[in-house]
Amino acid sequence: MARGRPALTEPAWECHIHLRLRPNEDEDLIAFLKQVPPRRRASALKSALRAGGMQRSTSNKDAPEEALDNAILDFLK
Repeated sequence: MARGRPALTEPAWECHIHLRLRPNEDEDLIAFLKQVPPRRRASALKSALRAGGMQRSTSNKDAPEEALDNAILDFLK
């Protein structure tokens, strides 16, 4: 009997994100990430992104860059 995760049928897509969070400005995000064990943060962030009401777009060309920036800022508030 095999243990652990099943083998992937296709390669995973990787996206590396580096955040710089500021005290007194990002306290809610700092508190959220501090409560999650380091090896579980990617999973917690994926859950938070999914719960945040992300809208799927057929094309990124349809949304102006400023609108994307505002959406990211709204998410981080």
